[in-house]
Amino acid sequence: MTASGLDSRLLEVFLAVADAESMTVAARRLGITQGAVSQQISRLEALLKLELIARENRRLRLLPAGLNLRYHARRVIEELRDCERAMRNFNRLRFHNLSIGILDTLGRTLVGPVVETLEPLAEQIQVNASVTYRHREDLLSGKLDLVITAQNFDEDEFEVHSVVNEPLVLLVTKGTIPEGENVDLEKLASTLPLIRFAHQRKIGRLTDQYLDKHRLTCHRTIEIDQTTSVIDTVKGTGGWAITSPFTLFDPNFDAIEIELRPLPPPVPRREIRLVALPGKYGDLPMRLAFNCRHRLRREVSLRLAPIFPADILPRIPD
Repeated sequence: MTASGLDSRLLEVFLAVADAESMTVAARRLGITQGAVSQQISRLEALLKLELIARENRRLRLLPAGLNLRYHARRVIEELRDCERAMRNFNRLRFHNLSIGILDTLGRTLVGPVVETLEPLAEQIQVNASVTYRHREDLLSGKLDLVITAQNFDEDEFEVHSVVNEPLVLLVTKGTIPEGENVDLEKLASTLPLIRFAHQRKIGRLTDQYLDKHRLTCHRTIEIDQTTSVIDTVKGTGGWAITSPFTLFDPNFDAIEIELRPLPPPVPRREIRLVALPGKYGDLPMRLAFNCRHRLRREVSLRLAPIFPADILPRIPD
């Protein structure tokens, strides 16, 4: 109610009368008596010190002040209804703020399901899809609420949900390995630079272990942090890299210039999981992991299955 005593109920009654051009019809629509409608209109005119309606026989006509009030009253009532809807939506929000970190190779693919899952539950959302080595520290400090990561987490200490188990693959320029020929790792290692991920990253350590198993020494290496930069460097130098199959989803991946090939066995695999502090977020981590798996299953079916044999496709749990 305003200082003058004007309130939304008075405006709603006035609008009903203005739209119906009849107090009788307005009363029926509002579910009150005609006398109550007449009293409300009289009260409104007294509060505003203006005559709003001309009573002509059985019909009512809005006077200039009434026409002007109808315009403003409609806006006020619509704003109030919008406010009520917003507050009802706000009331169902469970979290003031949610922050999630996603490893860079899956950032673009999973931002969609992450936002779709979190948006109905949080007032504010931050998504950080980049290279980082601090997922554990950021969870424990509260800087992040959830992470989708390849880093190792103790399931006795954290809530952990599997998202995907991916095989690493070979990234080369088109024509480096002739169509139909097997991959000759020794030849690649001796003739072309290895564009490798940093040792701090899980994918970098898996690369080291794989090369050791094959007793390979790469005399020329270029170490890079980010997937996009690895792609650009392979294209620019004609080198080779061991990377995630989801590299194919990077916007810089150009299928005319570069290609992904299966690695000779045994193929290293990387487990990617969704992790949160236990007991803090209800069923949200489980539902978010489910939605991420659903999106990845679709993308693998559409974009990776036509390229790779079934036995080396990413494994996505139900």
